[in-house]
Amino acid sequence: MGGIMKWNIDKLLIYIFIFVPFVFVAERCLAAQYDTSQTFNKEERQNLVRLFENTTFKKRVIQELFFDSRLKKMPIIVNRNVKNKEIKANYADFLSKYSIYLANQFAKKWRTMLARASRKFGVDSEVLVAVLLVETGFGNVLGRYSIVSVYSSIIIEHLRQQKQCALRNMTGCLDSTASHRLQKKAKWAEKELKALVEIAINSKRSLFRFKGSYAGAFGIPQFLPSSYLKWGYDSDKNGSVNLFLFPDAIYSTANYLKAHGWQKGLHHKSNQTVVWKYNHSQIYVDTIFKVAKKVKVYPPKNKLNNTRKAEPRVTLNAAKKRFKNPS
Repeated sequence: MGGIMKWNIDKLLIYIFIFVPFVFVAERCLAAQYDTSQTFNKEERQNLVRLFENTTFKKRVIQELFFDSRLKKMPIIVNRNVKNKEIKANYADFLSKYSIYLANQFAKKWRTMLARASRKFGVDSEVLVAVLLVETGFGNVLGRYSIVSVYSSIIIEHLRQQKQCALRNMTGCLDSTASHRLQKKAKWAEKELKALVEIAINSKRSLFRFKGSYAGAFGIPQFLPSSYLKWGYDSDKNGSVNLFLFPDAIYSTANYLKAHGWQKGLHHKSNQTVVWKYNHSQIYVDTIFKVAKKVKVYPPKNKLNNTRKAEPRVTLNAAKKRFKNPS
């Protein structure tokens, strides 16, 4: 998820000197229940390697990946995945005049690509614009976390909690609710980690180049690795899907929504369920539809059967604006 805020100097200074230290201290306190070391030991790395024993990946390749020094333990990120609560205020800025202005500028800039995706998948252009705004502010807030480290940290923390609490060493053990959520998150993280490794190997890209949110999502539409494999769409038929470019991001988002049951027309109540599947948050769903209803649909520049390749970069003059990303 992504967010937009207009900042002046006074607000920025207040945020830096008051709010940021407060959040840092609070997160460090919350993370006290977790292993606070920043590196994985040999046994933990071997545990990650063992996850791939019954897969088709070469053992040597997997060994090299998980014994790489760039793989870092992220206890605070584990805490956020287990205990994170969304705040309605995080989404309010998407409905500001400036945010809607950006959305309409994007809709105008990419109107031909949006019209093609809308026609192909039967998904309204307005909702595509709304999703890309809320997720990453049209690519301005892509996330800074190494997602292989995010997934690995969740998995290893779950194993540590199991071992520690089984030995009745209760120091640092989570309560039953948090422990159950961590267990579910670990199972989910294992699935996403395997999908991420598959993407990295098939695309011949370094696993550590995939940066994203604390929840392990990446690219302009913030797809999880498993979603990328299922619904990532190669819009220009060049043999690969690049979610960091707008054409593939637009088509992939439309493909995802269509696959989950989108019906043309924002008024269909079932479409709210479709967006909820994109992000299990009612605040998120409500915001998407409110933004979509404010987006102005522009007619395409060229005929829809024109095969001219769209520009791969957005030209919105938003580089100097500050963004707030609740994810």
